[in-house]
Amino acid sequence: MIVRKAAVTAGMAVAAMGLAAGVSHAGPVAAPAPAAPVPATAAPAVPSLPFHDVASREENDRAFAQFGAQVGIAVTVGSLVGTMAGAGIGCIATLPACLPGLVTGAGIGGVVGTIVAGGPTLGVSAYQLWETYNAAPGTSIYADRDE
Repeated sequence: MIVRKAAVTAGMAVAAMGLAAGVSHAGPVAAPAPAAPVPATAAPAVPSLPFHDVASREENDRAFAQFGAQVGIAVTVGSLVGTMAGAGIGCIATLPACLPGLVTGAGIGGVVGTIVAGGPTLGVSAYQLWETYNAAPGTSIYADRDE
């Protein structure tokens, strides 16, 4: 039964590829003749975007590395603290049978801790990254300053 289904599926796949190959090699279609000439109109002028200098490649790389480090640390610490707090609360809430409450509380606490610690950190770090990407060269906090 399984072999028969596999053979039918393979046969249908080969047939579909054969049909598709015939369609893909179709000849060119003649374009219809235009009924009337279309008058040429000028498009309205669109002002170009202003160009300004942005941070250097090194500043952008440092900012992105700092962004990843900050968010990674916040998510890790938040999930660890949330897991421990959730496990403790879950165990206390189901005191006669501590194990089910511990497991459930740990899972919920880990998710809540990740959101509570990682969310704000993500927002602040993303803002700092955006500001660095849009800063003039040498003006961001990641620029080399020889004083």
